[in-house]
Amino acid sequence: MDVRQLQMFIAVAEEGSIHGGARRMMMAQPAMSKRLRAFEKQLQTQLVLRSPRGIELTVAGEVLLGEAYEIVRSLDRTVDIVQQAGRRQKTLTVGLISGAASASELTADIIRGFQLLCPNVTLTVRELDFADQFTAVADGHVDVALVRAPCGDDRVSTTPLFDEPLVLALRSDHKLAEASGVSADAIMDETMLAMGDAPRSWTSFWHLDDLRRSAPRTGQSVRTLAELQFALLSSNEVIMPMTLTAWRMSAQHSDLRALRIDGTPSSTAVAMRRQSDDREHVLAFTSHAREVARQLLTKVPEAVLPA
Repeated sequence: MDVRQLQMFIAVAEEGSIHGGARRMMMAQPAMSKRLRAFEKQLQTQLVLRSPRGIELTVAGEVLLGEAYEIVRSLDRTVDIVQQAGRRQKTLTVGLISGAASASELTADIIRGFQLLCPNVTLTVRELDFADQFTAVADGHVDVALVRAPCGDDRVSTTPLFDEPLVLALRSDHKLAEASGVSADAIMDETMLAMGDAPRSWTSFWHLDDLRRSAPRTGQSVRTLAELQFALLSSNEVIMPMTLTAWRMSAQHSDLRALRIDGTPSSTAVAMRRQSDDREHVLAFTSHAREVARQLLTKVPEAVLPA
């Protein structure tokens, strides 16, 4: 006995005829009649009395109908419970390149807003570093990430959120520290920090390679903003471009200065996912992040929507 047989029997009993039951189950009448007889043979008892006016249930049929209702209702409840459990078990791991500064003042709004938008999704956060920020998404270690372009990995897809200017961070006793601002040309010969195993395209952006005629001089290698800040504090011989947000929310220190740089590109904050990942809650996160940026961008000093 299976649930399809019980559903078929309920349809015949409620419709009062094999023809009506077949119509409800979207079957041909001969096929319904044949299956009903096979069902009776399987149970070794007659379930219906047939006549030109339709069918009547036997005593055994009445008993089966009551049991069939209970079984089908129980199965429907089970399916609903399992589906609800599945919805509750959805998880989303969000990678952050620099903690709360990943999407500037919007990071908390994005995370908190998504939890309200998708309460059945369990959200966790993982800190990423310069080296693993893109591979963590591409390899499935995190589902989405808030990072800074360029990504340089065709396995990921990015949703631009906003652009913001770069500043030059350096120790307050560096030879350039007293300037009110600098041009990109003026810092091409200065030593910058290396960035570990970060992708070449990403490192090139921060070293301003598109503006250079030769490779930059690099010093200590760093993998996080915290390491970057410490490296700058440790030497008055190195400088490093960073976003205005990174300076304001992570690197700012009484022994460091940030100078405006003329002639450098803007940094673009993006929400990133795997190119092949089209799960509903993953797409919902990237769409939500973009909408938060559109509505609340005034929270981020000097940020503009991407062109």
